[in-house]
Amino acid sequence: MIGTTKKPLEEILQALAGYEKIAVVGCDGCAKVCMTGGLDQVKELAATLKEEGKEVTVEVSPERTCNIMHSRNFLNPCKDQIAAADAMIVLGCGGAVQIARQTTEEMGLTIPVKVGLDSVGHMDMVIPGVMAMEQCQECGQCILNETGGICPVTKCAKSLLNGPCGGSENGKCEVDPDRDCAWVLIYNRMAALGELEQLKRYMEPKDYSKMAKPRVLYIKEGRCA
Repeated sequence: MIGTTKKPLEEILQALAGYEKIAVVGCDGCAKVCMTGGLDQVKELAATLKEEGKEVTVEVSPERTCNIMHSRNFLNPCKDQIAAADAMIVLGCGGAVQIARQTTEEMGLTIPVKVGLDSVGHMDMVIPGVMAMEQCQECGQCILNETGGICPVTKCAKSLLNGPCGGSENGKCEVDPDRDCAWVLIYNRMAALGELEQLKRYMEPKDYSKMAKPRVLYIKEGRCA
């Protein structure tokens, strides 16, 4: 999922300065899981904006706002309420904001679309409802087969591909002593699997052109460009 955190209220109010009527849109996908943009958070922000003297024209939270079909299905029936707004605030990731903007454009509306959250990366839920962790850089060239299912590109602070740096000590990271060294984790995992021999192979530098932004995924063709 895409991890998100709430922007400070002061920043949201600054983004909405000069706009009196606001459409509040959330996301019942990733943002709901992060407790930052589900319907409950939409209603909470709407109530706060009303206390600040704003008029809220609509409160809605699509199932996954980053999916154009879900946004259309939820927002098109609300076109009149959205058209009545001076601006829209979206509690979702940056992708959700841009899909919401696209949806308003398809409606023929020209309305500022603002973001109420900060996107903090691709996160995996490691402790349900408590903690999510970034474990994948979406590099387009996955090497988990060679590293026991542990990604050094993400878990190593230096993204090293062929073992730990010289600063690793007592199994901990040089950059953050409270963090386990990724390559110690990989070594222990490979040892448990009986596959330490695989670590003797030199891993070529990654093709970082596969991370060039913005990438486009051609779903039916099974390729990314």
